[in-house]
Amino acid sequence: MRKYFIDNLRWMTVLLVIPYHVFLCYNTFGYEYYVYAVPVPIFSIFDQLCAPWLMPLLFFVSGISTTYALQKRTNRQYLTERLEKLLIPFFSGVILLTPLMAYYARKYYEDYAGGVWDNYLQFFRQWSTGSKGVSPYEVGQMWFLLALCIISLAALPILKLARDGCERLRLERWPLWAVALLFIPLGWAWGLTPSRLQSLAGCFALFLLGGLFFHTDAMQEKLARQAWRLSLPFAALLSAGVALTGRLGPGWWSPYLHALVMWMGILALMGLGRRYLNFTNPVTRYLSASSFALYIFHQAWLVMIAYYAIAAIASPWLQAPVILGLCLACSLATFEACRRLALTRFLFGIKR
Repeated sequence: MRKYFIDNLRWMTVLLVIPYHVFLCYNTFGYEYYVYAVPVPIFSIFDQLCAPWLMPLLFFVSGISTTYALQKRTNRQYLTERLEKLLIPFFSGVILLTPLMAYYARKYYEDYAGGVWDNYLQFFRQWSTGSKGVSPYEVGQMWFLLALCIISLAALPILKLARDGCERLRLERWPLWAVALLFIPLGWAWGLTPSRLQSLAGCFALFLLGGLFFHTDAMQEKLARQAWRLSLPFAALLSAGVALTGRLGPGWWSPYLHALVMWMGILALMGLGRRYLNFTNPVTRYLSASSFALYIFHQAWLVMIAYYAIAAIASPWLQAPVILGLCLACSLATFEACRRLALTRFLFGIKR
């Protein structure tokens, strides 16, 4: 039986990524996005509340979905699907979309006067704009596709060989506090490959945890029964994290603190999802089908729209909803156009 709550958690998380990126244009924590307006504290608080768990949840549910996929596919079918769904869209996005975002970053930060084609050639000669909003070897939001592809391929032998042994650990029989303590090995893994985006080792550990232990009905039902007991400490930890922003310097404990908030969030959201989101209807099926393409397309539209909206509209309280609404509408329109052509379906991993 299909786990609809996994699909619903995935598209809901992807939709949240869009306002998260919009609000980066107004952040108060010193990150100079592709374009930047003015600091708006409430927008930054939204991003701070989402950052610890947003992308990690996608890696976790991807691990669960991978276990389900391997029950119905051969290794060869799975590997082919990963390459078609992740690696080809990664290269398509880097080649076709990332230079466009770099173009508007150049225009915003450097008053770049060259054309789109000149910027395109310069981008791939240097693989950097040199501007504040775009780092060297920038691939934009496509980093997630590459990271997930690498993790999916690396995890395949482990999921095949270790799943039966891991299932005998019967995590569903562990007390809730023992399941929560898994944040400790997660924190250790997170500290192995620290990054501005996400830790590759940490995301690999999340993927494996999902695929090895949390794909079973018994484990998911346990989280559903404990959903509110998990949600309260998660909310408290998130609130404390926002309150302490800028007051705690980095230390050896930093990845463990991050992992604690992240892990409690994943457990709570999995429980709430299983309890309240395990359903399907035409709207959820459409959003589930389109969410992958929305993730690929949204940031290019966002940067372009934000560049013009920030110049044309004085108030950030009007700018942000205009950017968000137009970005979502244009991304959906791009998805609808691309899914009608075989070439664009292939380039961006869109199902018919």
